[in-house]
Amino acid sequence: MSRPANFGLEPLGAGVGLRREHYGEIIERRPAVRWFEVIPENYLHRGGFVTDRLRRIGEHYRLIAHGVSLSIGSSDPLDMAHLRAVKRFCDEIGSPWFSDHLCFTMVDHVNLNDLIPLPFTDEAVRHVVARVKVVQDVLERPLLLENVTYYMAPSRSEMSEAEFISRIAEEADCGLLLDVSNVLLNSRNQDYDPVAFLDSLPLHRVGVLHLAGFEPFDGVWLDSHAKPVDPETWTLFREVIRRIGPTSPLVEWDAEIPSLDHLLHEADLAQRIMDETAAERTAPPA
Repeated sequence: MSRPANFGLEPLGAGVGLRREHYGEIIERRPAVRWFEVIPENYLHRGGFVTDRLRRIGEHYRLIAHGVSLSIGSSDPLDMAHLRAVKRFCDEIGSPWFSDHLCFTMVDHVNLNDLIPLPFTDEAVRHVVARVKVVQDVLERPLLLENVTYYMAPSRSEMSEAEFISRIAEEADCGLLLDVSNVLLNSRNQDYDPVAFLDSLPLHRVGVLHLAGFEPFDGVWLDSHAKPVDPETWTLFREVIRRIGPTSPLVEWDAEIPSLDHLLHEADLAQRIMDETAAERTAPPA
């Protein structure tokens, strides 16, 4: 049975994360951007300046919601009020899908403000799968889960990271947001082959890619989102596109935020690499 590429989602081309520092310039210049990724938690239950700027930007650009506090792996009950607020937000901005992280952020109803990896266990798989089904029913749109970084192997693991991600995606019938930079960073920190990792995933479920910078610190590589995309990440990005074809790559930058033009340059590079690699993928053999 054939399986739809890109999880059946529209490939949007390369976009960038929407950050407050660039609101005014985006509204005034209206630069050529295919889409912006927006973090709902920055706008929920707020009005005034940020809501007005989001509305004005949304009049001219495609906006896609990417959350940071779903806490899909937490032992705390799902926050149904938050889920309903996220659904309203997605409806308002016209987001065709919603993404968040395959991790937990809440412990005893306290937000740790960090993305904590889950143990790669059968119990965790069953727990996350059940919660994903609830989330997709409430949001009434596809959910994509993002692979996160980890700096030591989660305790009690019974399977590889790739098997863990694959089982959740297949059993919950959800999509994947593949963070290419996280794959490379984890491969360096955990000493595995990043291309073999890719080939262990159900890549037809990948609907979005993330690209971001990282940097070394005290013997490990940190997911800082404060640097340009690493050259090896661009190389791995090509490998992903060779396997899945055109999709929606997103350049993330969350600290030491550069000029809008610098971000757009990175997005243009992502688009150019994707176009070139997709053309090679479909070209007939010589």
